[in-house]
Amino acid sequence: MSSDDSGQQAISIEDLPLAQLQTIKAQLEAEISELTGAFSQMKQAQGAFRECKRCIDTLAPGSQDKTILVPLSNSLYVPGKISNIDSVVVDVGTGYFVEKSTKDAGTYYDHKIDYVQDNAKKIQETVEQKQASYRGLLEVMQLKITQQQQQQQQQAGAKAPTAAGE
Repeated sequence: MSSDDSGQQAISIEDLPLAQLQTIKAQLEAEISELTGAFSQMKQAQGAFRECKRCIDTLAPGSQDKTILVPLSNSLYVPGKISNIDSVVVDVGTGYFVEKSTKDAGTYYDHKIDYVQDNAKKIQETVEQKQASYRGLLEVMQLKITQQQQQQQQQAGAKAPTAAGE
C-alpha cells in the first residue's frame, strides 16, 4: 500500500520546524531506551535458560543421591538430595511447571535459547535502525540551529550600520 492510498504523505524532516524535530528526538530517545531495556531483558532470559541447560547437562549417573543446595529464593537455600536423574521439573512460565525427561528438558531449553536469541537479534537490528535515524535527526537539527544563528547574525549585522549612522 503506497502512502497515497492511506491518505498520508511523507514529509522530509528538513521541512519540519525545530520544535517538531525536538519532539521527534524525544520520541526516538524513548523508543531507543525501551528497546535497549527489552534487549537487556532478552539477554538475561537467555542467560537463565543457558544456566538451566547447563544444570541439566551436569546430571550424570553418579549424581543420584548427591546432596545439593536447593534455592528457595535468591538468598535462601535448603539442603536436598537428587533422587531421580532421569526427569526434571521445568518452569514453563506464569507459575506452571512440567515434569520432563532430562533429554526433553535439554531440547526445550535449547529451543528457548534459540528463540530468545532470534528475538534479541531482531531487537538489536531495530535499535541500530533507530539510532541511525536519531543520528540523522541530530544532524538536521544542528544544521537548522546553525542556519538560525547565521540568520540572526545577518539581521544583527544589517541593523548595526543603521544604528551607527544615525
